[in-house]
Amino acid sequence: MRQVIKATISERKDRQPEFNIQVGGSESELSYALAKSFEMFISQTAKFNGKSFEQTKKDYLQAIEVVISNIHNTENK
Repeated sequence: MRQVIKATISERKDRQPEFNIQVGGSESELSYALAKSFEMFISQTAKFNGKSFEQTKKDYLQAIEVVISNIHNTENK
């Protein structure tokens, strides 16, 4: 098994938290790793909240669209 994505958050008292992500492998490996992570998260969230996978996926994709747009807009001001 290859390590495709490695993410860390560094926190120090005197600085803002730093988010670092290292990506290895091909675009298809990265796409699969991200998609599998989302699928696992959605499955667990659906079970925890007693909702269907499809409804949870719909809710999550709407929410993640807003989050991604906010991150993009904030970092590109």
